[in-house]
Amino acid sequence: MRFLLLLLFCLGLVPPTQAVEPQGLIAPINRSSPSEVYQSFLAAASRIESDYAEYAADKRPERVAGLRRDLQRMRQLMDLEALPPAARVKAGNSAIGYLYDILARLPPLDPASIPGYRTGPLDAGKPLPDKWTIPGTDLQIVRTESGPHAGEYQFSARTLASLPEYYQAVVDREVLNPRVYPFFHREQIAATGPWIPDAFVRGMPEPLKVYYLNTPLWKILLILGVVLLSLGLAGCWAWFAWRASNTEVPVSRLGWRLTIPVAIILLFSASEWFVAAQINPAGSFAIGEYLFATVLYYTAAAWATWLLIYFIVESIIRSPRVPENSYDAHLLRLSARLLGIVAVSAILVDGANEVGIPALGLIAGLGVGGIAVALASQSTIENLFGGLSLFADRPFRIGDHILFEGQSAKVERIGPRSSRLRARDGTLCTVPNADLAKIAIVNFTQRSCCYLEQRIALRGDSQPDRILALLYRLRALLEAEEMVIKEPGWPRVRVEGTAPGRIELRVRASIHTADYAVFLEVQERIVLKALIDLADLGLALAAPLELAREPAAPAAAP
Repeated sequence: MRFLLLLLFCLGLVPPTQAVEPQGLIAPINRSSPSEVYQSFLAAASRIESDYAEYAADKRPERVAGLRRDLQRMRQLMDLEALPPAARVKAGNSAIGYLYDILARLPPLDPASIPGYRTGPLDAGKPLPDKWTIPGTDLQIVRTESGPHAGEYQFSARTLASLPEYYQAVVDREVLNPRVYPFFHREQIAATGPWIPDAFVRGMPEPLKVYYLNTPLWKILLILGVVLLSLGLAGCWAWFAWRASNTEVPVSRLGWRLTIPVAIILLFSASEWFVAAQINPAGSFAIGEYLFATVLYYTAAAWATWLLIYFIVESIIRSPRVPENSYDAHLLRLSARLLGIVAVSAILVDGANEVGIPALGLIAGLGVGGIAVALASQSTIENLFGGLSLFADRPFRIGDHILFEGQSAKVERIGPRSSRLRARDGTLCTVPNADLAKIAIVNFTQRSCCYLEQRIALRGDSQPDRILALLYRLRALLEAEEMVIKEPGWPRVRVEGTAPGRIELRVRASIHTADYAVFLEVQERIVLKALIDLADLGLALAAPLELAREPAAPAAAP
């Protein structure tokens, strides 16, 4: 919700925080003893009752801020930790009205009878009980054992849960303690914001004032109308944005689709502000409505975050420095997918915790479920990490020509699970990333030069002086070739040995090009010139070894 409040603040839908009153103008909330809690509650509730009377006489917006601040302070006297965070405000406010009306119908208490009441410095050392029960009731103030208020006293969670039932049992009794409003809880339910005149409420037909779920029927109907209006506007914008997103440019497509969850957040944030600040629902209906709004906010926030991550990545890829189908573009998209999963999971876990699903329990459940899913999809996860290793090591890029398991192919796509390779015969090969990460890969495109190696086998009866002349011409040929790399001891043209009926020469050189077509042109030029030199010197190539080793035919029979 902090993300949503920040977004709404930036857009001007939530007013800035009101200035805090100077210390000393408001009695502090004290939770050090049952007596302090009880007296703090009565003092703060009396102040709220007085402020509400002034607000009812003159419904100015600035008075609402003071009432909300006082209610927030009073909720500190109640143990609301067992409730979902999204329900604590409404539940706490209702509990204040219930408890104040209940105490008005109980006999006044002697302050000295409440544990923790101090008449002097000597009382500070007296031991305090773990709990204190209001006489004549089951309502208790207990010492909190854990949480942010551990060691302090609050109205117990069990007491808060029993307040509606207890209220119904005593509401018709005589008011024994003077109050401005004998039925303050009913005033809470009927209260409206500054934009809704009291005359409008009083003019409502009586059937619309009947309470359902502790909320007047007219408020329920008005809230449903606001929700339906927001849904209608969100649906219209979604239809328009979806049609506008039918474009071939990924950035524009994602930009339009991103506006859909953003529009949902803005519309329902404005609706929720109007409902909370002007209609002011109460009771069980208010809690349910707020839980629904919280679920909607977090769902839309997760959706918007997912699209925003992809929108940022596609905007980066759109820049001239990152080609559309380059290796870096695919790496960015894969990173966006992983980052999106993590971000959306974090938002949904936070939202689940907000509506009462414990985050630790949810994470533990996701962990157990994750193990089960991992076991069921082991190969998929293996391929995913194989793809990450390919992106990290970069053995090849999109468009490279590679050799894998004796097959030559061009890389067309590197996905999260598999890579697509186009073979020389035009067929498309889909190879799992885990397999590619395990095998040896030869990358022809990334080589710095091409290697030339030719073996020349001369006949065994070749004249040595002519062989020397051939070696001289071949070395001169390589020295004259501009594409041949010249280094100490390189290129090499040597007689490597002899065999029956043959003398073997070996020509080796590095050609300064990564383009295989250019290499073939240079190699062709060198080989043809060598053959011309062979013919010019009267040398001949030896027969293949298979033919030279063929056994002689048997002699004819006499």
